[in-house]
Amino acid sequence: MAELFILALLGHLVGDYLLQSQWMAFTKSKKGTQGILACTIHVLIYTALVALFLQTTNLLILGLIFIPHWIIDRWSLGELWLQLIKGRTYKEILTLKPGLERDFKIAFYAPVYMVVDNTFHILSLWLVIRFFML
Repeated sequence: MAELFILALLGHLVGDYLLQSQWMAFTKSKKGTQGILACTIHVLIYTALVALFLQTTNLLILGLIFIPHWIIDRWSLGELWLQLIKGRTYKEILTLKPGLERDFKIAFYAPVYMVVDNTFHILSLWLVIRFFML
């Protein structure tokens, strides 16, 4: 299981960071067809990379990789989670006047959001491996 998880994690890193364009990253959770298109293209690439690393063409596995990732990215679940737990959110930062305090909060918000988002993605991959690939 550990080897499969490491392979899935490598696919995640390549698909989510090395092959996600700025357009995909900034558009995938916006309203409208552009957001849906950006999210779908990104998640198709992501799913292909994870599947390549896992060496699988199983349609169930591909769907179980694609669907949670699409939901997490399309509705920016990391941001929604942070709002739910009263964590650092973009909405809070956008209300601040430009300056050192705002810059400081942005510097701390970005890594928190990134870790929350990645935790959702990595947990979903772990569940696929744990319950459908072993």
